Amino acid sequence: MDRRIFLSIFISSFLFLAGSYLSAYLYKSAFLLSTPLFAVFLLVSTIAAYFLNGGRNPAIAFFIFSLFYFLISQLAAIQTLFLHISLLSLAIYFLWDERAQLIQGCGSMKKRVAYGFLIFFILLAAAFAANIIIYFTGFADQLKVQQVVSGLPIYIVLLTFTLGPFSEELFFRALLVPRVGVPLSTILFMATHFAYGSISELAGAFFLGFVLANAYYYLKDPLPCIIAHGLFNLLAIIIMLWVF
Repeated sequence: MDRRIFLSIFISSFLFLAGSYLSAYLYKSAFLLSTPLFAVFLLVSTIAAYFLNGGRNPAIAFFIFSLFYFLISQLAAIQTLFLHISLLSLAIYFLWDERAQLIQGCGSMKKRVAYGFLIFFILLAAAFAANIIIYFTGFADQLKVQQVVSGLPIYIVLLTFTLGPFSEELFFRALLVPRVGVPLSTILFMATHFAYGSISELAGAFFLGFVLANAYYYLKDPLPCIIAHGLFNLLAIIIMLWVF
């Protein structure tokens, strides 16, 4: 497979991600009225992808993803999908030469899964410590996060413990930790959670990111981090939506 395919996917995803945020400041055209303009954009961009990004396969990838994104662009909160695919495709593009080592990981599958559960329990302890600190400092505003999550469509909720852990662990841990270090990768991960408008969420993201970044630093394996992250998010969703 050609790594440039993932660069094409990233460009398409990022364009739609940026467009979804810009649309909040612009008048939205009717879906059918915007179709001719999009058709021109898709044709020109696909031709550009063919000549600038290495030929047929990257151009086909750009065309397919852009068309798919256009068809689903009217769905609520769909920019979350654009964001995760942007992170995932960019990470795969830059990690392409390291793929064999990352797939092999730190040992047998049994060992990697066991590490995943161990990190998960460490995350629970870190979350407990973060909540105690937040409570005694007077910043307990977890209700804001619950209100945001409860208003999300089910397909976005599913992303939090399926695609989300893959994209975030490959980008923030596998890609960024060796290149910018644990502290900066943790801060950047925390910054992606500002949209919740919650101090509790930022603190939780910081502790979560710090534990996962250190786990990757020592294991050099994204799979245990993906497992732990997915389990943690799944538990958080269950608690927010069905327990409280």
